Amino acid sequence: MAISKLNPRHASEGRSIAAVLAERIDYSRNPEKTDGGLLVTGYQCSPETAWQEFAISKQIYTATTGRRRAPDKDVISYLIIQSFESGTITPEEANKLGYKLALEFIGGEHQFIVATHIDKKHIHNHIEFNSTALDCSHKFNNIKNSYIPLRKANDRICQEFGLSIIENTAEKGKHYAEWSAEKKGQSWKALLRQTIDQVLPTVSTFDEFLEAMRKEGYEVAQSSKLLKFRAQGQERFTRSKTLGADYSLEALRDRVGKAKQPRRKKKIRLEKDTRINLLMDIQARLQGRGPGMERWMKIHNLKEAAKTLNYLTEHGITDYGLLAEKAEKAAADFEAISTSIKQTEHRMEQIAALKTHIINYAKTRDTYVAYRKKKAADKPAFRAAHETDLLLHEAAKRAFDAQGVKKLPTVKALQAEYSALLDKKKTAYEDYKRLRQENQELQAVKSNVDSLFNIQKEEHQEKEKNQEQDR
Repeated sequence: MAISKLNPRHASEGRSIAAVLAERIDYSRNPEKTDGGLLVTGYQCSPETAWQEFAISKQIYTATTGRRRAPDKDVISYLIIQSFESGTITPEEANKLGYKLALEFIGGEHQFIVATHIDKKHIHNHIEFNSTALDCSHKFNNIKNSYIPLRKANDRICQEFGLSIIENTAEKGKHYAEWSAEKKGQSWKALLRQTIDQVLPTVSTFDEFLEAMRKEGYEVAQSSKLLKFRAQGQERFTRSKTLGADYSLEALRDRVGKAKQPRRKKKIRLEKDTRINLLMDIQARLQGRGPGMERWMKIHNLKEAAKTLNYLTEHGITDYGLLAEKAEKAAADFEAISTSIKQTEHRMEQIAALKTHIINYAKTRDTYVAYRKKKAADKPAFRAAHETDLLLHEAAKRAFDAQGVKKLPTVKALQAEYSALLDKKKTAYEDYKRLRQENQELQAVKSNVDSLFNIQKEEHQEKEKNQEQDR
């Protein structure tokens, strides 16, 4: 079963269109959500430079048509959310299905990227398409009830892929969250409360919290005393204070302040000449139990303890020093591969943008030279007649200056470098996924072992304290 939703993206007062586009498209392309960027495809644009290409098309549109709109009325792009029921489709199939839906819905007249997110239980596509047409002469006509042709196209394509569809749906299309809430008997409030609880630990300021909620798909409205949220597909806003005492505006501000405070971990002191057999020690603790262990079991449960023992056994880790060393190395290796991939992606973005600008620069050079030779009195008329070419040429020159390019490379050379970097990135992501898994497992095991050691230390201190009181 697949559900689709169409949302307009508006410009933002006080921020450039390019900055808004960059932020939103970067969120869709997030490597952690798209298998390292492998599940992102583009139409008539490079995913790495899509926001730049979208922004340039709007400059050309404004220059050639003279049309401008207020930020709150100006739609700069559209987002199609396409969600699939868990276990019904592979990520690769979902990406192909999303690409086909976008191509059909907008008739191939607008640039778009399809980013398939796999970070949730249900696979879903973020399809961002440019509101400005490829020829920069007009914008997408978002007619009333445009979700109806979108839903029909979505249903037909889903059936082609062998997926079920929602029969006899109401007039208004449903967002996945709405459908999921109805299926599970959950309310919009329950989903909002859950999302807030997930977001709060990841931010350090209240503004970051609000921005994170917007990225989760919520519309945010705030006054001096009230904070309201509305999910995609929800008819009315939900006031945060109606979620409970912990969700009022004041309470949320207070919780954000405390969310990022790191938990203090008690340092474990081990004798330098002592090698502790972790397997025997942990098994003894589990069998002996005690008040501290009972509390630990309530939090972690026996299954978690068994996983820790199994990991130590399978990897031959019998002393704490070796465990700590492996955990530290795993964290360092994962950080190194993450940094390397980010550097590769940054260079790929530069190449993609540079290639586009070099082509535009070559095509418009004669026009720009002619413009420079014109007398000052003749330049305005000439510019009005050749505004599109001049904008492209000037944008290319700014890009060259920003990258410090003195001598232009050939497009062929850039393409060869890009292909090599793409191969390097794909290979690195295999290591990235392996190292991420190893790091997560080791940090979890070490955390559990640390907790068990701390329990013993706390109980020993409590015992000594009681003995002193009895004397």
